[in-house]
Amino acid sequence: MKIFISVDIEGVAGVMEGLQGKRGNPEYEVARRLMTGEANAAIRGAFAGGATSVTVADSHGPMRNIIAEDLDPRARLVAGKPRPLTMTDGLTEEYAGTVLIGYHAAADNYGTLSHTISGLAFRRIEMNGLLTGEPTLFAGYAASIGVPLLAVSGDDRLAGEIEQQFPSARRITVKRAIGASATDSLSPAESRKLIEAEVKAAVANAKSAPVEAPCSAPFSMRVQFHHQIQTDAVSFLPFVTRTGPREITFPAATNGEAIGCLAAMALIAGAVL
Repeated sequence: MKIFISVDIEGVAGVMEGLQGKRGNPEYEVARRLMTGEANAAIRGAFAGGATSVTVADSHGPMRNIIAEDLDPRARLVAGKPRPLTMTDGLTEEYAGTVLIGYHAAADNYGTLSHTISGLAFRRIEMNGLLTGEPTLFAGYAASIGVPLLAVSGDDRLAGEIEQQFPSARRITVKRAIGASATDSLSPAESRKLIEAEVKAAVANAKSAPVEAPCSAPFSMRVQFHHQIQTDAVSFLPFVTRTGPREITFPAATNGEAIGCLAAMALIAGAVL
């Protein structure tokens, strides 16, 4: 049984400010060790739950954060960018389930370090009218190829989104969001124990897990940017309709198409600032 684990950093226990996700400072080095620790906890849980193969996707920022030499040697590691399916690149129909570790609430929602794909680019994303976070996109993609979302870890605000959009997935709450850069968090040791136990239970029941998706293709995407110049640049794309100074819409026939378009828009939006 193959399990796919996508690992972000903002939802990791002990992470609460943007500096911890940016390379080139001591706080980042601490945070990436915490991220690697939670990845390993999920790997241990997956194998204990019956997995025979585990793939881990490094899914934060530059996607080169997990300390490879410290990762459980039983797992494969997908890292680096750009990747066509970004946070779920490498996921195929062969997998029995996916697990999201260290995730966070959507852009334009309350939560610690909440954003969707790029905090620099996107103020809000909607998919068929639904507030869209990274689980909406990436677990939605998994569902589109028949792979269920088994478990998600992060703060309590993320847990609320998962409860609404993927109600059968296990919600692993390792911290409570006090504000955008403040949390009440479990210790790293306790968060890893919780993640390992919950992922073990989720994987053990993977064969009976329902495949859930918050919305279905085709998609009408509505995107708000932080800056008008970002919208100016993205509006050059022929499939985009501009609907305001900082807002565009575009159609997407599949989950993968929506993800690819948003990833490209994030690169464009970052380049013009």
